[in-house]
Amino acid sequence: MTTTSDLTSAVKELYDPALSVKVVGVAKKYDTDPNGAPPSRTPEYTTPGGPNSYHCSKNATAWTQGFFPGTLWLLAERADLDPSSIDPHFNKEELIRLARRWQADFKYQARPSPNHDQGFRFQLSYGKDYAMTGDEEAKKVLIDAAESLVDRYNPNAGCIRSWDHMTFVEDGHNYTEEKKDQHYLVIIDNMMNLDLLYEATKLTGDQRYAKVATHQAEKSLISHVRKDYTTYHVANFDQKTGLPIELRTAQGYADESVWSRGQAWAIYGYGQCALRTGRQDFIDTARKLTDVFISLLGPSGVPEWDFRAPKPCPYDASAGCITAVGMLWLYRLLWPTDKAAAEAYLNRAVKLVQDTIRECLTPPASLKENGEVDFGTDGWEALLAHSTIVGNPKSLRKLMDHGLVYADYYLVEFSNELLKIQQGK
Repeated sequence: MTTTSDLTSAVKELYDPALSVKVVGVAKKYDTDPNGAPPSRTPEYTTPGGPNSYHCSKNATAWTQGFFPGTLWLLAERADLDPSSIDPHFNKEELIRLARRWQADFKYQARPSPNHDQGFRFQLSYGKDYAMTGDEEAKKVLIDAAESLVDRYNPNAGCIRSWDHMTFVEDGHNYTEEKKDQHYLVIIDNMMNLDLLYEATKLTGDQRYAKVATHQAEKSLISHVRKDYTTYHVANFDQKTGLPIELRTAQGYADESVWSRGQAWAIYGYGQCALRTGRQDFIDTARKLTDVFISLLGPSGVPEWDFRAPKPCPYDASAGCITAVGMLWLYRLLWPTDKAAAEAYLNRAVKLVQDTIRECLTPPASLKENGEVDFGTDGWEALLAHSTIVGNPKSLRKLMDHGLVYADYYLVEFSNELLKIQQGK
């Protein structure tokens, strides 16, 4: 059993300064005009099968643009928590400058929002900016982003609409934007937006935001969370009755299978809601979701893309990292009343990350004498390989190996949160 005094030694690879070299190297490589306008495309994924350099997606159409500046903010936080884990060529001020540059281009999406992904976009970027620096502009952007989620909330449905359309299904259903009056699509990922709403209530005193967040979490208990505590990906609600009329998947293997990243979003999201509200039903749900997730892991200890997909099935390192952070929320929730259970989740989180880095951590980067970055063997710019599988179930026929910016974000977040627990913060 790992004790709180030696937590970080159990995953020492996460505190190698080479990780900061790789992230900063990506930040500088893809900012092609550092004295001009901020980048309008953000690193998102590496191509399955190589090359292992990042594809940068357009901020105008992406949902992932908050993760990369968020990772830079995490490194800036790490500079305070554990300076030795940041390469000495970089200081906190430089990391903050880079983070702000990478978040500047998509600020206009705070309101209106193109979809529900405002927590991913803005809490990880402008939210961390405000938390670390007190910047008033960042606070305003964060509140605007929360307001745009309220804009997407339908009191009759009792939910925030996630998607205006859905095209990843193969059975002839036509969930088009033109037919929005006939569908109301809410995905389990929406749980990751709710902490932004609770934070907006904390910042403004306006209870509207927290009420919407709590209502969304309550509705997902009767729609997305199954009786066996696995999860559905997509729920289509009746906009008049507020009842789910279809339960589907868009990114898992099948409607009734268990998409591991969706399960992870639920674990993390209900843990956050419990931290904000103290509600026992949210704590119990997070625990049961986690226990099922752990029970479904295979011999490697790394989650597969879908726990009920045919074998062989590719890993999803992102699901492992998200769930590991969620278990740290459980540790904090349970420590005051049940220390044994809290420590069990803490140790299981460490084991999950140990397994993930054993199977998925990419080769380290290094700085050359001229200041350029050598990204290491095979040129991996992501921190983790085997991060997920993309597309529809047919793509299972080709096992995919690629990195994703959000897998890296949650790996670094885990390492920071572990440091805080070790330091008693």
